[in-house]
Amino acid sequence: MFFILFERIFSLKRIFFIGAGVFFLYFIPLFPLEATSDQKFSLAQGEYESFQPEGDIRRFVGEVLYFDISFLWFKNAATAKVGFYEKDGNYYSYLEAKTKGFVGFFTAYRQHIYRTNFDIIEGGKRVRANKFMRKVIDGGKVEESVHLFDYDSREHRWTQHVNEEMTESNTENIPAGVNFDDVLTAFYNFRNGIYGPVEKGNRYTIKTIPEKGNDKISVHVKAMEEENKIRKKQGRKFGDEFLIDLLVPKNIFKSKSGRLRFWSSKHLIPIDSTVKDYILLGDLHAVLNRRESPLQGVPVKPPSISFAPVLD
Repeated sequence: MFFILFERIFSLKRIFFIGAGVFFLYFIPLFPLEATSDQKFSLAQGEYESFQPEGDIRRFVGEVLYFDISFLWFKNAATAKVGFYEKDGNYYSYLEAKTKGFVGFFTAYRQHIYRTNFDIIEGGKRVRANKFMRKVIDGGKVEESVHLFDYDSREHRWTQHVNEEMTESNTENIPAGVNFDDVLTAFYNFRNGIYGPVEKGNRYTIKTIPEKGNDKISVHVKAMEEENKIRKKQGRKFGDEFLIDLLVPKNIFKSKSGRLRFWSSKHLIPIDSTVKDYILLGDLHAVLNRRESPLQGVPVKPPSISFAPVLD
């Protein structure tokens, strides 16, 4: 009697476990579990988990991008970094590029420094420059330009210095309804969709600081067909990327043409860039080394550099 009862209980258990197994095998795949924060996803170069195509532009605070630069026959002959910072409630971006090592010695450790102080406008969605500064150090020669923008009076003032001696000073009106977006301002606004959604085939015209008859930055995101032709020509593997052509005022990066081309991740981080016809050095080729941000636990170290003053 006891043996028969035990056998029935054992049979019921076996039926239960077989049924449970069938349920898990056939029904659970229809309802996949949600990913937890501990799960890791594979991200391509230039992609990051906290990406969003638009929103409060202050989410870029603390982000720093590092690049390795090659030119002529010299690989990794220079470095560059660009970051978005906040200090005492003030926002700014800083870009620095400089030669190093053997090449640095023979180029007098040439250095380009750009800084833009921002106003946050349009409900936090856009940055607008209130001050743009550029410094080029070439051995014993230091060229500086400083631009001030007053959008209440619609006035743009600027000065230029060479070795601390003023070579130019002037003032002009800012046309109504126009913002002068320098390259750093345009970089973050573009990534936040301010000029329109970033889509293949689109073109964008951005009003910038007028210099020597040039007052715009032209951006062309290549259409898929054009992108594939260039990808094939370069022997570049297929990826979820954008190919972007830029035309900027030539004096900004000291190039003969003002043309740039870069491959961007789908999260709008430049991963492979070319500055065309840089004076004396030909094409500069920059490759993303890494991206740092406070979300990765990397402390933000705001840079500091002095510029010649603008006359009051």
